[in-house]
Amino acid sequence: RMKIICLLVSCLVLAMAQGKGAGDFDYFDAFEMGMSHAINMWNGMIKEHLLNEDMTGYNDTIVATLAIVEQQICPADTKKCSPDESWLLGCNCRDGFKRLGECRLKPCELFRYFKDSGPDGLAKFVMAESYSERYAVVFEYFANPISRALCDCPGLVDASVNCVTNYDGRLFSLLGIDRSVFDHVVDNFDWGALSKIFKGYMKVGCGVKDGKECITELTRMFSVAGTFLDNTFSSKDVCLSLIRIEDAFVSYLHTVASFNMETESISSIANRFVDAYLGMQREAICEPSCAGEVADAFYSCCAKDAFDVMFSKPLMKAYGKLWESIWPLISESSQRPDFSQAFKKYKSFMDLGTFCGDSTDVYKVREDRCDALEA
Repeated sequence: RMKIICLLVSCLVLAMAQGKGAGDFDYFDAFEMGMSHAINMWNGMIKEHLLNEDMTGYNDTIVATLAIVEQQICPADTKKCSPDESWLLGCNCRDGFKRLGECRLKPCELFRYFKDSGPDGLAKFVMAESYSERYAVVFEYFANPISRALCDCPGLVDASVNCVTNYDGRLFSLLGIDRSVFDHVVDNFDWGALSKIFKGYMKVGCGVKDGKECITELTRMFSVAGTFLDNTFSSKDVCLSLIRIEDAFVSYLHTVASFNMETESISSIANRFVDAYLGMQREAICEPSCAGEVADAFYSCCAKDAFDVMFSKPLMKAYGKLWESIWPLISESSQRPDFSQAFKKYKSFMDLGTFCGDSTDVYKVREDRCDALEA
């Protein structure tokens, strides 16, 4: 959706705009230049560091590395784990996955999928000529296979957490690296909160609503961002284009440009950011003449369920606990920024039936229909 676009590139666009007056600066040209720069950077990294010259497979270095890693991810199914043989993941990790029954093979299946299909996906990403194509590649080749694996084997989440929290592999000693920082992060990070968040998202993504698989529907929801970009950069003033909401978009960018980390608190910046973002979203999705088309593009029963779960009380509590554990790891300050007000404001966007107010009832009608299907 549009938030993905704006969060990634707004700062870059603003940096390019410095020193130019509003009257002689084309924000969308700069926006396109910023996005093209990012894509060219990713494409260059893929071609230089991952693929061979004709982009038909991985380069020799990656092939050799994958061969070594495969022995660790797909070991012989022996009863007893040898620390010498399981030097990468460790025996605690391996034993944890073995307890998953048939799902113990899923990490190996995923690894071999990416080993075999990864080059094709990466090559298609590099050769894609539109943002819609790029989004489609990312989801088809990378995001969706991981999502489906988690849906098939939800125990993978806790097993993966166990690999980190009880790591007994020998990677640190083999590389001659002090593991004290790793241990400090592991000991102080709230893995339970992270696990709860992942499982909440999985509950949504693995479901079926209105007879439609939510993995597919949520892919469609997020891929709308690609449509917005393609239409915007083709100068199409249509419903699914940032050109339609140019004033709100530029206002959002100006707000971001005005942030001052030296004079403002992080909490204040978060509140102003959310206010500007919600103002832009209101223009994008609530304008009566376009609300129907925008809703058709992304607001399915799966999307509604995702919004409900993402800001449910259990997950809101988990977000808070996770933030409490992260802050001491990234800052020496004992005063943790309070994002509760910003979260409360943002939560209003999750209820689109009321978010648009009297502007349109398109979302309310859809929500009522979804609720009726669940009754």
